[in-house]
Amino acid sequence: MIKEWLIKWWASKGQPQEFTFPGALQSAKRVLVLMPIELEAMHQSEFFLSRLPQAFPTGKVTLLYPPHSLAPRFYNPYGFTALVPEPSHVGWFGMPKRSFLDKLFEPPFDVVIALNKEPTVFYAAVIMSSQTPVRVGLPGGMGKPFVTIELRHGRAEADVKTEYILFVEMLRKLAAPPAVTPTT
Repeated sequence: MIKEWLIKWWASKGQPQEFTFPGALQSAKRVLVLMPIELEAMHQSEFFLSRLPQAFPTGKVTLLYPPHSLAPRFYNPYGFTALVPEPSHVGWFGMPKRSFLDKLFEPPFDVVIALNKEPTVFYAAVIMSSQTPVRVGLPGGMGKPFVTIELRHGRAEADVKTEYILFVEMLRKLAAPPAVTPTT
């Protein structure tokens, strides 16, 4: 009950911001990926992570894991910055403390990617505190107002791994710089 109220409260904090599409993806220098909470989904995200540098070749990628996650402590083969909030970073009802958010968003991110399917109080607060206009999510994931772009793949029943594969391929195509056509 309190969790749902807090998520709705954070949702009300979002102010729509304009951005140029797909230019905002193409020029992204700092990318924050909110990792899934479910262990199986986290494991299946490996393909997504392996292809992410192709989508943002000049971008610095930061993976934010849920509080108390053990995954990045033993697995981060792509050299991304991995953050796991310490207990001191999390306050009442699982909300991140302001000091953690201030440190996380200095400097700000250009793109936030939500791999989590369900909104959590922690991720809702992170997304809405980010002030990042480009927030990309999975179909059937966190949804509006938490994400501003929901990439739909058109497959009714796709497993998590397939969703991640399709998701990163769409991101890669959208974030690719426009092809230059030689003039004669």
